[in-house]
Amino acid sequence: MNITVQGADAVVADLTGFHSKVNKGAVRALNRALTAGRTAMARDIASDTGIGVRDVTKALSERKATIDRAEAAFGATIRRIPLIYFKARQTATGVTAKLTGGAGRYPSAFIARMRSGHEGVFRRKYVGSIGTRMTKRLPIVELFGPSLGHVFAKHRPAALARTQEAFHAAFAHELDRLIAKQPESTDG
Repeated sequence: MNITVQGADAVVADLTGFHSKVNKGAVRALNRALTAGRTAMARDIASDTGIGVRDVTKALSERKATIDRAEAAFGATIRRIPLIYFKARQTATGVTAKLTGGAGRYPSAFIARMRSGHEGVFRRKYVGSIGTRMTKRLPIVELFGPSLGHVFAKHRPAALARTQEAFHAAFAHELDRLIAKQPESTDG
């Protein structure tokens, strides 16, 4: 099927009535590009940090495009990642975890599951001198690794390029679909 368009008036005439369909196609293309960029980012972060792709994907936030708001975004918070996600394992003297700079050792730390079901790496919080005898148990604090947001910023240019590439391909596909659905005119 060849479409020959001559002059600006012909372009306006060909696209009359397609505004809402083009908007829907753009929204679908934005959401597909969002998914592609988010997947690429999750893979890059997972390979950089050693965390599973599924855990990284759960930590990334996304805001999909709608007809009313034709923009899509994904990002990561600067909250630090719980140490349990770094393949933490209990040893006789504490916990070890696989961080990007090598194995991290955390003496006197332990892995525990809370009543809520949350599992993490914890350490007792020491108050005052260690040698004094306490009758109450000391509170515990959870240990964390690096921030996902800082790793996200490092891989942002590659993910942005992948997102833009995916958008252009998806939008071209949506426009082709729109043109294919257009009824042939019977003008002579």
